[in-house]
Amino acid sequence: MNTDWDLNNIYTSVKSKEFKEDFEKYKVLIKNLNDWCRENFKSTENAGEKLEKYINMKNEIMSYEKLILYVNLAQSTDTTNEELAKAVDALENAEAEMSYQDTAITEFVKKAGNVDDIIEESEVLKEHRFYLNEIKEKGEYILSAEEEAVISRMKNTGSLLWEKQWNQLSSTLTADYNGSEISLSEVRNLAYDKSQKVRKAAYEAEMKAYSKIEQPCAFCMNGIKGEVITLAEMRGYKSPLDMTLKESRIDEKILDAMFSAVEEKLNKLQDYFLIKSRALGHDGPLPFYDLFAPVVESDKVYTVEEARDFVLKCFYGFSRDLGDFAKSAFEKRWLDLMPKKGKVGGAYCETIHSMKESRILANFGGAFDDVITIAHELGHAFHNTRLFELSELNSFYPMPIAETASTFCESIVVNEALKSADANEKINILENDIMGLIQCVVDIYSRFLFEDSVFNKRKEGTLSCEELSALMLDAQKKAYGKGLDENCLHKYMWVCKPHYYDGEFNYYNFPYAFGALLSKGLYSLYKKMGEDFLPLYDKVLGASSTMPLADVAKIAGIDIYSREFWLTGLDEIIREIDELKKMLYTRNQE
Repeated sequence: MNTDWDLNNIYTSVKSKEFKEDFEKYKVLIKNLNDWCRENFKSTENAGEKLEKYINMKNEIMSYEKLILYVNLAQSTDTTNEELAKAVDALENAEAEMSYQDTAITEFVKKAGNVDDIIEESEVLKEHRFYLNEIKEKGEYILSAEEEAVISRMKNTGSLLWEKQWNQLSSTLTADYNGSEISLSEVRNLAYDKSQKVRKAAYEAEMKAYSKIEQPCAFCMNGIKGEVITLAEMRGYKSPLDMTLKESRIDEKILDAMFSAVEEKLNKLQDYFLIKSRALGHDGPLPFYDLFAPVVESDKVYTVEEARDFVLKCFYGFSRDLGDFAKSAFEKRWLDLMPKKGKVGGAYCETIHSMKESRILANFGGAFDDVITIAHELGHAFHNTRLFELSELNSFYPMPIAETASTFCESIVVNEALKSADANEKINILENDIMGLIQCVVDIYSRFLFEDSVFNKRKEGTLSCEELSALMLDAQKKAYGKGLDENCLHKYMWVCKPHYYDGEFNYYNFPYAFGALLSKGLYSLYKKMGEDFLPLYDKVLGASSTMPLADVAKIAGIDIYSREFWLTGLDEIIREIDELKKMLYTRNQE
């Protein structure tokens, strides 16, 4: 099985004739729309015709998204490639020119009057009703077209450059492990090793490695967060969090309902770490280096082929549609699976809407959790297939709902795996599931607390490496509480996680908790409804890009303003923790 993805049907290289020609067309289309906006948005006469023309021209521009997506994909597996880096710069400079048209349409909609009446004039406008109404709502938080254009260009030498610096630092960083230099992805994968000695040594090697880049990463963090704070204030948001919530199509009441439920159940959730600590032979709280350790001896190590076959089996158990989709993704080589030097860590899914294709990056190490990661990312890709019939402008959904289908696919794999597993493997599977859910709730809560404190402190001035590490430790102590050994935490988690270094996606933490708990609610419906759930699930995913998230959830009869809904999902996790405790007790008695 070829574990490298195939990008050739997108472009063969940035030097190819097709790439160069498309890049030139892309720049011309951007310029033409900018010029058209300057000429036609001077007045609101024939507003309906102008809005329709704008939407058609904008959708055409966005069909060239594959240019930047291709370069980003190629660069993520070859971060030291200077040719790709230059192409990224050129494309980002071109994209910066679109900020004018984005602001111009907002100003025009604000001046146009009753948008709902105008929308009724055209089928194209009716199709883009949500897009236009959202533009109207966002009009309150936008600067002039000229100011936004300058800001967009300045980002190329600001937050975007800091993000590239972090990507280069983290992807090329090596760790000294047992006298050998290995990649960061490889040393992090050792956190799942069955040997405690290996896990501890890998943790120590990882921490030493991060110390080598903490200073430049602190500059990256300060640069990005400082820019975000400034822009949020300029645009009239109360805070970066306020800005993120509006972009996420939820409000503070929803976030408060979820996190207040988490806080209420935190003490019970922390019991998981104590149970795991005892199972691994510790007397007190769990040390961080054993956070991802297997709790039972298992010789089960998956090859890539076994992982593929297992995921397909589980997906087909849910629906033929999902199984066929995943099978096709493997056959068409949409996945890049193995860690290697110069490749970014972690995992992600990127979709090329205009081509109706996706690409998935992972760093497979053979553990069951790596199998879950593949299922998770395929869940993202499957979600996007439900939107392929929509226009480019209608295809974007916010961060919180983005983690729902992916986490749902994790549940499919876990529940299918439990059916055929022996007693020992059931413990392993259940513990892996709980570990993932706990990461989505408890660890994510720590990351939210950290990022929120960074934004608050950054307003007062630049934060040092020591201050950032102290804020991370404080957040981990609050979230993990009695569960983790406070003398063995991960102070460099702020260096580790890419989400802190993207100025366009702030607070990319709470969406994981949102997605995990929402998917729990959806999976409960699936267990009650069986196959009748499938069309409802498609409807939820298909509406995710053209509705506020509260309305999307209502399709499934879920009220995300209700604290009780979030508590129900958390109680399900606690039930699993209690089940794990019983299984471990029974095993120890045998």
